[in-house]
Amino acid sequence: MGNYLDTWLDEYVVLDLETTGFSAARDAIIDIGAARIVEGRVVEEFSQLINPDRPVSRRITQLTGITNDMLDGQPSIETVLPEFLDRLGSNVLLGHNISFDLGFLNHNAQLVVGHPLPNDYMDTMRLSRKLFPQERTHKLEALIRRFDIADVEEHRGLSDAIQTAQCYEYMKRFARGC
Repeated sequence: MGNYLDTWLDEYVVLDLETTGFSAARDAIIDIGAARIVEGRVVEEFSQLINPDRPVSRRITQLTGITNDMLDGQPSIETVLPEFLDRLGSNVLLGHNISFDLGFLNHNAQLVVGHPLPNDYMDTMRLSRKLFPQERTHKLEALIRRFDIADVEEHRGLSDAIQTAQCYEYMKRFARGC
């Protein structure tokens, strides 16, 4: 597994997963959303629904908008993960509360490709706590409001990933005094 970086980068891959629950060992990834960011711009996107081979609860459907019908016929994690990892390469990963996403990715990578991800990573939640210690909450939704980033209706992997990148870019400008 890679190392946590506490720095400002101009190139990274931002990631968000949607899952059937909170346990990497018992639950499944149902959506991978990622974008390669270079100098603040999206240069490549990855978005894939994944069939978890189990029903998605009503609570998860209400949260994500992802239904069982949407997942029927989608590829398995065994098909999707190698392609995603290939596209990810050695890029630094960025996420909001990324330990959640890394738990699922590393668990599944161990099962599918035989090892966890070696990528270094950054966490916008940790960066927000460091830059704005006076703020009461550091949830992604709070940062989106605080930084006046356009919100989206759906809570899906790719849209959340892009909003996470926008939050990171805002914090980077703030930290640099721009």
